[in-house]
Parts: sequence; structure tokens; C-alpha cells
Amino acid sequence: MDTFETLRQIIADKSEKDPAEITLDATFETLGIDSLDTFDIIFEAEEKFGIKVPNDEVAIKTVQDVVNLIDQLRAAQGA
Repeated sequence: MDTFETLRQIIADKSEKDPAEITLDATFETLGIDSLDTFDIIFEAEEKFGIKVPNDEVAIKTVQDVVNLIDQLRAAQGA
């Protein structure tokens, strides 16, 4: 399962954006995603990837930050 492509689809669904607009260096601010939407995205990513994101790990700014976090947690949690 490709982390970026899966995350891109989650973000596109939540923000109603064209997936082509969602790049690794895009910030949630430039995508128009607020903190509440960010938590929704993280929650859905937890379900899709079978991981648990600790509350102190949600200080993210870019799509790349989330991809990195998911990959680290998948490796650590054996998902």
C-alpha cells in the first residue's frame, strides 16, 4: 500500500480537492485544511493503515510530514 497515494485520496475526499493538487510539499494551510479536518484525516489514516497516532505526534505542516509519520508508525507498530 503506497502511503502517499492512499493519503492523497483521503485528503482529496475530505477537502474535495483534485488529487493532482495534493503534493508532498503542499501544506495543510495552502490546501485549506483546518485543524479539525487534519484530525479527521489522521483518524481515517489510522483506520486505513492499522496504526495508532499518539496525540503528541500531530504537529504536522505538510503532506510529507504525514507520510513520514505514517511510515514510521507502520514500521514501529508492525502494520
